[in-house]
Amino acid sequence: MLSGKITDEIFNSILPTYQLERAYEWYSSYGSPDEQVQILIYLGRSYFADGDYDKAMSIYTNALDIAEKNKLNNLTGYIYDYIGDLYREKFMRTEAIKKYKAAAECFKKEKNTDSYACALRDVGREYAEMDSLSHALHILIIADSVANKTKNIEVTASINNALGNIYAMQNKYDKAEKYLLKALLTGREKMPDYVALIDLYTTSGSINKAKELLSKIPQDNPQYTCSIKYLYYQIYNAEENDKEALVNLEEYVNMVDSIVYADSQSKILDIESKYNHLKISKEVDRLKIKQQSYIIISIICIVTLLFIMVGYLLYRKKAKEKIQRQRDELNQIKENLFYVSLELEKKKRLSDTLKEKNENYNKMQEEINLLSANYKELQNKSLENSPLFKELTYLANKNKPRNDKPLITEKQWKLITDEITQIYPSLYKYIYSLCPDLSEQDFQYCCLYMYGFDTNTEAKLLNITVDSVRKRRLRLRRKLDITLPDNNATLYEYLIENIH
Repeated sequence: MLSGKITDEIFNSILPTYQLERAYEWYSSYGSPDEQVQILIYLGRSYFADGDYDKAMSIYTNALDIAEKNKLNNLTGYIYDYIGDLYREKFMRTEAIKKYKAAAECFKKEKNTDSYACALRDVGREYAEMDSLSHALHILIIADSVANKTKNIEVTASINNALGNIYAMQNKYDKAEKYLLKALLTGREKMPDYVALIDLYTTSGSINKAKELLSKIPQDNPQYTCSIKYLYYQIYNAEENDKEALVNLEEYVNMVDSIVYADSQSKILDIESKYNHLKISKEVDRLKIKQQSYIIISIICIVTLLFIMVGYLLYRKKAKEKIQRQRDELNQIKENLFYVSLELEKKKRLSDTLKEKNENYNKMQEEINLLSANYKELQNKSLENSPLFKELTYLANKNKPRNDKPLITEKQWKLITDEITQIYPSLYKYIYSLCPDLSEQDFQYCCLYMYGFDTNTEAKLLNITVDSVRKRRLRLRRKLDITLPDNNATLYEYLIENIH
C-alpha cells in the first residue's frame, strides 16, 4: 500500500500485479474496507498498465461494490474515474463520460475540490474528442470556476490547458492564447503548453510569436530536445522553408526511433524482470510446498511412530501384567503344593499308594528490425508451442463424419481471444482504431485468423466451406478498410506488419 502511495507521489510506474495480488490477499483478510478498496484500485491500475483491461474492469467493479457498501464516496469517485479511463482507452466515449460524471458527483459530495475539478475536466475532454465542442466548453468553464477555489496549481494549469485547446479548435485564437499562457505560467509540466501555443501561433500565422516562445524553452533539457526539434519543423514548415523543415523533421524522426528502441528495450527488460520475479516466486512456492510435504510426511511418520511406541508400551504393559498374573498364579500353586506336600507327607507315613507330579519430495534501425524480427519469431514460437494451437490443429485434422456444427466451443473462443491479445498486445487497440464499431464476433474471428491457419483448416474448425472462409476474410478486410499493398500480400501479413 505504501509503495502504491509513493508511486503516486513521485509519478513512477505502478508495482507489478503479482506483488499487489499478494498484498490484496493480506488486506482482504485483515484490512479495513477503506484499505481493501485502496489496494484493489492499485491492483486494477497495475493490470491496466499491463493492458489487461478486462481484468482491471473486474477488479474495479469489486472495489466499487465495497466502496459503495461502506459509503466511501471519495474512493468511489476515484474508482469511477479509473473505469472512465478504461472506457476512454477503448474509445467508448459515451460510457467514459458517464463514469467521469459519476466520479464528479462523488467528489462534489465529499467537497473534494481538486478531484471534482479534474473529473469535470475529463468530461470536457471526452466531449471534445466527440467534436461536441460547445458541450466541452460549457463543462470546462464550470471546472475552471471550481478550480478557482483550489490552491493546487497543477489542477488549475491542466484545466487552463484544456480550455485553451478547446478555444483553439473553435478558432478563437485570442482566448486560446490567454488560457494556454496561464497554463504555461502555473503548471509544472510545461511542454504540452509550449507545444499547444506554438501550434496555435503557426496556425494563426503569428510566426514571430512562435519563434519567440520557442527561444524561451530550455534548450539544454534532454526531456525537451525531441519536442523542440518537432516545433522547429512546425515553424520552418509554416514559413515554407522546406530545407530547414526537412532537416529538423529528420532529426525528430531519428530521435523518436531512438526513443522507441529504448522503450522497446525497457519493456523487454521489464518483461524479463517480471518473468524472473514470477519464476522465483513460483520456485519459492514450489519449495514451500515441497517443504510442507516433507513436514507433513515427517509428522505422519512421527505420529505413526508414536502410535507404534504407545502400542508397544501398552503391549508390554499387558504382557507384564499377564506374566505377573501367571507368576502370582504360579506362586499360589506353589504355595498350595507346599501345603499339599506337607499333607501328603503326613499321609505317607500312613500309606505308600498315593504319588503326584507338577510341570511348567534479446546498428539502431537494423537492431530495431532485428529486435522486431526476433520478437515476431518469439510470437510465432509462442503460437506454435501453444497447447491451444495444437488443440485446434488436432481438431481440424480429426475426422468427424456427419458433423453439423463448429468445432470451436464458446470456452475455446474466449481462450483464443485471451491468448492472441496476450501474444499480440497491440492487436485490440489497432483493430478498434480501424473500426471502432467492429463486433465482438468479428474480433474473435480476427484473433482466430492471427493463428495463420490456411483456408482448409479454418473451414473445418468453423464447419463452413473454403469459399465461405475466403469471403469472411474479405469482409473483415473491408470492415477494417485495409488496402493491401499488392496482390500477393495477405491480410495476415498486413496485420502482423502493422500491429508492431
